[in-house]
Amino acid sequence: MDGGRNSLYYIQYRTFTVFNKETNQNRYNSKILLKKAFPKVPYSQNKHVNVKGTKSPFDGDLHYWSERNSKFYDGITSKVLKRQNHSCTFCGHKLLSDERVHLHHLDGNHDNWKNDNLVAIHESCHDHLHMSKAQA
Repeated sequence: MDGGRNSLYYIQYRTFTVFNKETNQNRYNSKILLKKAFPKVPYSQNKHVNVKGTKSPFDGDLHYWSERNSKFYDGITSKVLKRQNHSCTFCGHKLLSDERVHLHHLDGNHDNWKNDNLVAIHESCHDHLHMSKAQA
């Protein structure tokens, strides 16, 4: 569906023609508006991480895949994952892409963002941890 009406090229072309038909616009101003409406996204914002040539999600190398998926996280989450060797502190399993990673505050104070207060855990482990505290 490369030439379809939902393709990005067609949408840009149609937008340019609409901008160009305005009475106070010429083609140069229309191109400026088009660049504002459809900015080019640099490669770094795509956040694509290449897979090594010999790796497969089915090869059983959980350490490689959990480490690769941690590159999609920014800042403190990535640091905590590296410190924990990409494992959940609650259940001990590797943190893979099938479930989101949550940061848990050990002291319960959500304003305390110090490194020693944060641990990375699975979303389900985080839910279980807080549900068990609510019932106690």
